[in-house]
This record gives sequence, structure tokens and C-alpha cells, in this order.
Amino acid sequence: MEVPEVKFIDWPKFELHVKGERYHSTITPELMKSFLLFQTNLNKSYALAKYADSGHRLRDAEREDLKLLVEVGEGSSGFIAKLEDQFLKIGDALAEGVKDMEPRQKLIAILFLGSAAVGGWSVDTYLQNKKEVRLAEIAALEHEAEREERIQTLQVMQQIDAQHTEAMQGMFNRVVDELPQLTTISERMAASYDEIIASTADSEWIEMQGRRVDGAVVSELGNSPRNRSVEDRVAGVYRIQNVDHSSPTDYRFKLYDVTRRQEIVATLPKDGSMVTDQILDLLQDAEWGRKVVALHLITKVRSGRVVKAEIEKVARVEDQARYAEQDPAAE
Repeated sequence: MEVPEVKFIDWPKFELHVKGERYHSTITPELMKSFLLFQTNLNKSYALAKYADSGHRLRDAEREDLKLLVEVGEGSSGFIAKLEDQFLKIGDALAEGVKDMEPRQKLIAILFLGSAAVGGWSVDTYLQNKKEVRLAEIAALEHEAEREERIQTLQVMQQIDAQHTEAMQGMFNRVVDELPQLTTISERMAASYDEIIASTADSEWIEMQGRRVDGAVVSELGNSPRNRSVEDRVAGVYRIQNVDHSSPTDYRFKLYDVTRRQEIVATLPKDGSMVTDQILDLLQDAEWGRKVVALHLITKVRSGRVVKAEIEKVARVEDQARYAEQDPAAE
């Protein structure tokens, strides 16, 4: 099916309104810091999509293309950041990493990229998760009166549409099954929301992507720890150069990423739940037959270098001819 050319107008965008004494026609230092983190996470998301490494140092031109411009409403406490160009860049980078991504798949990826990162559904999910975490923390408080007061504070939060959220989560899971990077990008945006919540703890209320949260709730949610470790998840097409079986716990695969043209070493736990005879046969066939295989990896990066990678998912690539010219042995 031919996909018509699609142009996004005024979407996606991030919109925040804050009511409070310090927020009239101005942006506080704390809120500025949260938008700087938002920018950092945009850059990291692009680096992950483009280079399979969120810590990759971007070129000046790339940073310029991703630059976040926050509009402060005149005479108001509204902050708007338009994200059409940035998310199209990330979508293009995702498509480059999957050589056979069709236009329809790319469109779906961009739609879910916007929805999962800054859509109303993502904010609903974030706030609900944040509430549940905070309730668990409050349950550990010793004083019953304090516990009850804080629980009552959180109970005033607007209830989400569970049916809609469940449907969206199901669709998102199907897209993530092909593009695991979206999970990492979504988690990075959640870290940005953490900073926004913490930076507006003294507000009367905030409205984030149309979701209004009372100041007392904002203050309570802001008490939860914000430091979170976000793992890079990447998908790619790889050629297996060799396999080291010497470790008693892991297989070590030396891989060549045929679309990004880089080598990486990844492990596969020998006792992992996904390590079936079928998976091992698929990997052995790919190694011995010099075939490419589709892999999802969880990686850790330090100082711009991948220091650890673990295979999370394995899938067969049917169209081997498409990648034949990208054999490192032939270069």
C-alpha cells in the first residue's frame, strides 16, 4: 500500500502551564534546569537512534537541528516547545538503522515516538507510575497520621482512562517489539518529567500536556528519588564474526552491525529463558552460513564506548540478499 506524504504541523509539542507566585511571565532557574535536561535527553535519544549509543558525541550541525526553543507565553505561565523537527530527525535516524524499514513502518514509528515520549498517554502513564511508587514509599512511614494525610493527598489525582491506557500500551508494546529504542527514549522523557515535577514543587498547580496536577500532589510526587539509570536498547542487523564458548555462564558474540558499520561484542546468558534450541540453531546457522541476523541488544556505554552488551532478542532475516554487499569480509 502506498503511503501518502505526511507533514506534521504543530505536533508533537510539549506544553506546560504553571500557576504560582514565581511563575508569572517568567521561567525560574529550577524550571530552566529541567528544560536543559529535556534537551539533553533529546540529544541522547537521537544519538541512540542514529549511532546505537546515547553517549555518542554529536556534531555541531546535529545539535543545532535538535535545539529546543521554549516559548514563554506573554503575560502567562505557559511554556511551549515545538518538537516536529526534532522528532522527524529521530525518526529518520531510526529508519536508517533498519535498512528495510518501509515508509508505513517509519510513519508508525514517528507516531509512537511522539506519543510515547511527549503524548498525553505518556504523561498519564508517567503520573500513574509515579503515584504508585510514591504510595509504596509512603506505606513505609512510621506515623499513621502522616501516612494517611499523604495518601489522601495523592488520591485527589485525576484518574486515568484505564481502558484507553491499556489499549495504547498494547500497541506500544507491538511497536517496541521491532524498535526497542522507543523504550529507552520513553524512559529518558520520564526522567525529564521527574525534573519538571521537582522544579515546580512550590506551584499552586501545573498542567502538563493537558493533565492538571494540584500543587500539593506535585510537591508529594517530587519527594520520590529522581536519579534513574536508563539502559540503552538498540535494534540492528548483525553478522556474527565468531562466538566464544569458553565462559561457563555466557556465549560471547563478536558482531558486525551491517547498517552502522561497526563492531561490537555482546553476550548471551547460557541459562537465559530465551536460550532455546531453536534460538541456538538460528544463531549457529547465521554464523556458519555467514548470514545476517536481527538482534535486540541492551547496552551500557562509558566514555563513549560500549562496555557491555547483552542480546535480548533474536530474529531471522529472510531477505539476506539485501545485506550481501555489506559483508565486512568483502571490504
